[in-house]
Amino acid sequence: MPDARPSRILRATLFTLVPLAYLSMGLWRPASSYDKSGPIGFPAYAVVLMAAVFLTSLLAWHTHRFVAGLGLLVCFLWLLVGLLPVL
Repeated sequence: MPDARPSRILRATLFTLVPLAYLSMGLWRPASSYDKSGPIGFPAYAVVLMAAVFLTSLLAWHTHRFVAGLGLLVCFLWLLVGLLPVL
């Protein structure tokens, strides 16, 4: 019996977003960092990406625990990098 279409879409989304989140690590900046124009907050693309990774990882937890765990780990690391200097 083939997988249901929503399951395939969820799996494809999970296996795309988690590596993309790890590849974006080089662009992460702490929320308290500065550039020439002043303080930098969280970039909008990172917030959207991490929210999508978090939700997709939660939805796929029962079927793909390893990759979903990696997705949750990258979300935790992003929060740690972003909020550690502020804390």
